[in-house]
Amino acid sequence: MPQQSKSKRRPPPTSGPARGRTSRRPSRAPAGADPTGAVLRLAVAGSNRPGLGWYLELSQRPLQILVFLLPLIALYEIGTWLYASGAAIGASGDEAITISAYKLLNDFFGAFGVGGLYLPGLAIITVLLVWHVLARDPWEVHLGVPVVMLVESFLLAIPLLVLDQLIHRLFAGGAGPALALLAGPAVESLPWQARLTLSIGAGIYEELVFRMIIIALVHMVLVDFGKMKSGPGAIIALLVSAVAFTFYHDVKIEGVIQPDLVAFFLLSGLFFASVYVVRGFGAAVGAHAMYDVLVIVIHPLLAGGRA
Repeated sequence: MPQQSKSKRRPPPTSGPARGRTSRRPSRAPAGADPTGAVLRLAVAGSNRPGLGWYLELSQRPLQILVFLLPLIALYEIGTWLYASGAAIGASGDEAITISAYKLLNDFFGAFGVGGLYLPGLAIITVLLVWHVLARDPWEVHLGVPVVMLVESFLLAIPLLVLDQLIHRLFAGGAGPALALLAGPAVESLPWQARLTLSIGAGIYEELVFRMIIIALVHMVLVDFGKMKSGPGAIIALLVSAVAFTFYHDVKIEGVIQPDLVAFFLLSGLFFASVYVVRGFGAAVGAHAMYDVLVIVIHPLLAGGRA
């Protein structure tokens, strides 16, 4: 993970003409708390209009990530209540279908005597707001950025679709739908609204646990406390997060570990970790959620599956 810089941070470029700037040299990304691993800003200082570099930088800033994630957090909470609650799925009592990472976060808060609904979602909002304040970014929202982030999420999901088919062909000898994601009848039999809810929740809370939390913790232990160099520490942190992500999923069939499932989840974990480091938390969430939506919701609908 990149270490914090003590140099004075420049505000993000605006869409209007820059005032008082004559230099055309590329500038570095803003300093401050930035666990997304933002690298060199590609935008040219003094540009009269926003470009790719402007988007690449702004889409990694906490306030823009928050604007992108707020609708997804709301959709997950509302969808869980309407389509995945015990009443919605015909289960007795308070039983409901939820994301394991979401339950893990709730259990963590419960261990400290903090209980209540929506805590994981509120935790994400709080972290992003605190990060925004510490980074001293301006309170400016560019609504076009979340729209482009949605398009980027779709583009980032395509390599996973290709990976899915390659691994299935290598290990099973034929094409098929997304590995393991539709294997369980508990998922396949759900209405599409519940599958959409679970897809969004997996993108948000699995990326929070396995990328933002685990990568930061491992990097802190190795680099800050263990005095390891930042580069090797970051690589080990990515590997640990990918391995943890792999065995978080059920990679067994009838008690036997399946190498195709291990390969798929390990490589996809490395992919999400790389997206997180290079493009930030928002892009990682978007890519994860979009992939799950495509294979758990869109594919069965197009194939004439249950709706």
